[in-house]
Amino acid sequence: MLALLLTLSVHAQDIAPPNPESSPTEEAEPPPLTRLPELLEFVQAPYPQTALEAGTEGVVGLLIQIDASGAVTQAEVIRSLTPELDAAALEVAPQLRFSPAEDENGPTPVMIEFDYGFVLDSATNEAAVPQDDETVEAPVNFEGLVLEMATRRPLAEMGVLLVETEISTETDADGRFSLRGVPLGKHTLRIARPGWRTLERQVEITENELVSIELWVKNDSWTEDEAVGVYRKAREEVTRRTISVQEVRRIPGTFGDPVRVIQNLPGAARAPFGSGGLLIRGANPEDSAVYIDGIRIPLIYHLGGYVSVFNADLLESVDYLPGGYGVQYGRSLGGVVDVSTRKESPEQPRLSWSTDILDSGGLFEGRLGKDGQHHVAIAARRSYVDLLLPTFLKNTGVTALPRWYDYQLRYHHKGIWDVTALVFGFGDSLFLSTDPDIPQGVDADTQGAAEIFYGTHRGLVNLEREFSDNFSMRLVPSFGVDLAEFGLGSTFDIEQDQWLIEVRAEANWRPHPKVEIIPGVDFLGGWYTFNVGLPFSPTMELDADPTQEREPVSFGDDGSGWGPDFYLKTQIRPLADPDDLLLTAGMRTSIVTVVDQYTAVGLDPRFSARHRLFENTWVKGSAGIYTQPPQPFEGWAPEGDIDIDFEQAASASLGVEQSLGQATTLEMEGFYKDLSDLVVENSELTDYNTQASFVNEGVGRIYGLEAMLRRDPVDDFFGWVSYTLSRSERLDHPKHGDTQWYPFDFDQTHIFVALAGVELPRAWRASGRFRYITGNPYTPYELGVYNVDEDSYTAFPSGDPNSDRLPDFYSLDLRTEKRLTFKKWRLDLYVDVLNAVRGENAEYVNYNYDYTEQRWIKGLPLIPSFGFEAEIWL
Repeated sequence: MLALLLTLSVHAQDIAPPNPESSPTEEAEPPPLTRLPELLEFVQAPYPQTALEAGTEGVVGLLIQIDASGAVTQAEVIRSLTPELDAAALEVAPQLRFSPAEDENGPTPVMIEFDYGFVLDSATNEAAVPQDDETVEAPVNFEGLVLEMATRRPLAEMGVLLVETEISTETDADGRFSLRGVPLGKHTLRIARPGWRTLERQVEITENELVSIELWVKNDSWTEDEAVGVYRKAREEVTRRTISVQEVRRIPGTFGDPVRVIQNLPGAARAPFGSGGLLIRGANPEDSAVYIDGIRIPLIYHLGGYVSVFNADLLESVDYLPGGYGVQYGRSLGGVVDVSTRKESPEQPRLSWSTDILDSGGLFEGRLGKDGQHHVAIAARRSYVDLLLPTFLKNTGVTALPRWYDYQLRYHHKGIWDVTALVFGFGDSLFLSTDPDIPQGVDADTQGAAEIFYGTHRGLVNLEREFSDNFSMRLVPSFGVDLAEFGLGSTFDIEQDQWLIEVRAEANWRPHPKVEIIPGVDFLGGWYTFNVGLPFSPTMELDADPTQEREPVSFGDDGSGWGPDFYLKTQIRPLADPDDLLLTAGMRTSIVTVVDQYTAVGLDPRFSARHRLFENTWVKGSAGIYTQPPQPFEGWAPEGDIDIDFEQAASASLGVEQSLGQATTLEMEGFYKDLSDLVVENSELTDYNTQASFVNEGVGRIYGLEAMLRRDPVDDFFGWVSYTLSRSERLDHPKHGDTQWYPFDFDQTHIFVALAGVELPRAWRASGRFRYITGNPYTPYELGVYNVDEDSYTAFPSGDPNSDRLPDFYSLDLRTEKRLTFKKWRLDLYVDVLNAVRGENAEYVNYNYDYTEQRWIKGLPLIPSFGFEAEIWL
């Protein structure tokens, strides 16, 4: 008798109805199925006589399309058995009837894989058709489990094939597979899927025995636990550039650090060697803000600017906003860097250790609890670059010994509230000195080595809850301390401590599908103490009495300050297609009160718009007011109220974005900033005790053009080319007749960056980066005038302020990586070659004691940095 074996596989991707009005780059992901199709009516196919006589049996794999009524509208063979059996299965496929698949919108078309089986039993008849309606399934006699090497996670949708018989299937969501009726004897088993190393094993099937096998497959790609898709993310800011962590790890010269990548994006100037500041669109380093999970931190780089203060493995993404950002960000005139941490830990506990030329660090993360609902992670890192850097700074005349450490602890649990607790901190110290043969001057009080220390420690809790589809809330309280110390020789000493409370509370309300309202509060408050030791009184500089004898002085103070900034942001998408036009308007209050010193109040209105001009073309623009409070030391005097206010920037931008396919975009944007009330030195200072040393008299202007051609990492290749043309100028005292504009200290006219990376076979990677940047301006000096009474030299400028420039900077960095995968762990090896090709690359100009000679202080020479990262899944 003949019988048919029938199995249904619904692991294939569901298909959304085509939308002729949407472009390939804008296809929305179909909603998930709420109900799978079920077979209602089965039709038996006649068994071909040739297959009957040959005793052929097995499975024909079909790919069939089922419409919203449950009818089969299309079928094709994707796993062949024999031509005759293939044709028999295709002939009856349109007669099959299913219950329709459903998603949240109701019945929907899907495409599924359908295994149509042909099985012989001991009885046959002439028509080769079963004599009864029963179907007979051969028993499962071969099964297996497919795991990924190193991570030990089950691999779904891996192709499973018995080569000699062409019997095939795929692994399920748990990485398991089973085959029925496998012929007895030896077979070649093949496991294959793009991105994984093809695996072949010899197996033997014996009579009346279930054969089980466990297989380990090596991942040949560098992506893990992620699906790469092409889509256009909804934009809230006019200019927001997001860099994924996977993309970051492939960029040379960054040591795999996500935040260092910002230095390669449009609008970001190159910070001088050793400073590590964020220089965004011609602003001061302190003018740009850095946030971690919504809480602002004072610094993002360790001393020297080599790495950021946060472990890269705990970061989800880094958003770079050079301008035009919304009212949820405040107290800054420059750009914003918004860092998001990763909440969840992998299902399998993971331990990693990394070591390179700069530092070493470790990370553990895993899940606790009965169902693994508690996610924990702990990381720490310590540098030793102070032991190696002197080798690379030989013959420069400068000794720089930076040291740092950082740590992070994270806990995440998702219940009624999504809760993430984060504790992190870092500490840095830097020792600076010059060679004994370099004269430092004749003033003993200004000689000697300099020592710098600063540290930050923070604890925050991120609470999020979605009350409905239209309303959600977020609350982030934080507490921390910032510490700073500076010493020069044995006479200069400055210490400052700040204890800070920060709270961000925000709601998201959608009263209409096209309207979003976001009210929020960004509170910052705390206490401070500082102590200063000087070899002479500051009033001596005002008295200008060369006969006055110097006497060391010390002073200090403590106090408190606070500033609850409130903001309201509204987004409207008025057109039928919500992506065609986005209008964003907002208002932020700016409030700062330093008790017994000063109070400043301001308003920051901001507006931005994005409009789809053509199918793949967007125009964008922004305008707004940005205010920033003075730095703590700028708004203090021993006695009396201080007349000081916010610095302000009126900013505007206009740009265009063009999509050039699924993974390539071209952006161009022009920008202008008008700076006012800048804090500058008080030119009329007569008394340090009752007057502020700084006043709001400076003005500035910043303008330029940014361009970026970028290919996203959706396959083996990624990269971008960016160019910034900009000008940043200042005028210090226009109220007192000052009319001479001068280039800002970090003004860089041309900034060009080209980088690219490629994934190679056998888990190799290669990448390169080229940079060309205009040198920073500086004021030239030719000689010094000797003051006999003060026994010192006063520099005599030979040109206008910042009228000369350092030589242009250019360098080529290269990186290559190799991943070695073992059964329960893996090892990544890499080499970063910094400055494989470089120019003169002067960082500073250094004069001798009487300003008659100068020399460049150059940056790093060629440095090969070897490193590794080992990961073990416990």
